[in-house]
Amino acid sequence: MKKLSILILGMMILGVSGCRKVTEQYFTTPNQTVFYDLNASSWTTNNAGRTYSANLSFFLEDIYRNDFDGILVYVSFGDNVYEPVPQTYDGIAYGYTVNNQRITLEIQNSDGSGTITPPGTMRAKVVFIPSQE
Repeated sequence: MKKLSILILGMMILGVSGCRKVTEQYFTTPNQTVFYDLNASSWTTNNAGRTYSANLSFFLEDIYRNDFDGILVYVSFGDNVYEPVPQTYDGIAYGYTVNNQRITLEIQNSDGSGTITPPGTMRAKVVFIPSQE
């Protein structure tokens, strides 16, 4: 009986020591944040003041690809409080479009009628979120 229990104990030790811990390896691709300062001269219009746009240019082709990656845009009207875009603030609707080298921030009246006054100085924060294919 003693030999049998030693044999079973030996097999258990070999069985347990034969197991190895498998750990998952996670690789994250870090995002990047870029700040822009916009002043009143940054805004242009092509429809008599109904819509204004400002371009935020970037040269990050190595980290941003329009087909797969994401971009988040925030604007600050003061006190470093950033509001996510798209949004409506004081009756002005803010939105943006993106291509591989430029973000176009657009503003218009929230009901789509009438002319607007472009905002004065404001700060924009852009977060580039790379994604793996």
